[in-house]
Amino acid sequence: MKPIKRILAPTDFSDRATRALKYAIGLSQATEAKLYILHAYRVPTAATGNPYPVTGVYVDTIASQEQIAKEVDQEFAEVELLHLKDKRLNYQFISTCSFPEEAIEEAIEEKEIDLVVMGNRGDSSIEKLLGSTTSHLFRRTDCPILAIPEDAIFSNVDSVLFATDYQQVDHANKFQGLISLASVFSARIDILHITPSDEKLTPEKLVVGQSLERVFRQVRHTYHHQQGEDVQDGLRRYLERHEEAGILALMPRDHTLWERLTKGSITNQVVFEADRPVLVFHS
Repeated sequence: MKPIKRILAPTDFSDRATRALKYAIGLSQATEAKLYILHAYRVPTAATGNPYPVTGVYVDTIASQEQIAKEVDQEFAEVELLHLKDKRLNYQFISTCSFPEEAIEEAIEEKEIDLVVMGNRGDSSIEKLLGSTTSHLFRRTDCPILAIPEDAIFSNVDSVLFATDYQQVDHANKFQGLISLASVFSARIDILHITPSDEKLTPEKLVVGQSLERVFRQVRHTYHHQQGEDVQDGLRRYLERHEEAGILALMPRDHTLWERLTKGSITNQVVFEADRPVLVFHS
């Protein structure tokens, strides 16, 4: 099992991002992982018809960048005072002039990040839940992403619910992020398969179940089946009955679970309230 050694917490210093940062701090303390706190910013430029900025605009841009960088340092100092003071924690601030998605991708690669912890947007659909930046990152990076809801507080988790479509298991190492996160809490992994009422497990899916058994053989785990009109409905109904599931884990795939989560019909789409952290990891 690969331990979580490096955690990245992007922030825009909003209340939502700060709540996620506090969760990341708690997780970093529990894992003794190094915490990287990242802020990316853009410098406003004057509108001009020239392909390259004229001298005056260039000077103003440099001045703006210096001013913004100074303000970011002040924000970092406040974060340090309010949330990191007296904490036994190895951490580092990263400030960069870049688009957030690009800055996060670069930090993941350069710092060899094991987990990204971000605040979600608190909206209804899964796509909005994860946010455009998180959704973009999922498609561009293999690094697991933990989306933190508005009211989440870092605390012990009894079980991690892994919702699966029982598609082919290609690489067992893809599950290391899920297994490592569950091990932080000594939590059980509950494997949930959601199907329409008239669908049964095919022989192919039973084979996948055997593959999952090999993947999770060294950790506590259970299997569950939930019928629902769609994935969101099945998840909602299951979670309503199982409050002990402290984290929801998803391994989206093209044209299967991710497709069904984000592009379901308007009439059938059930509002999904993000009342617990959501781990998204790549297939």
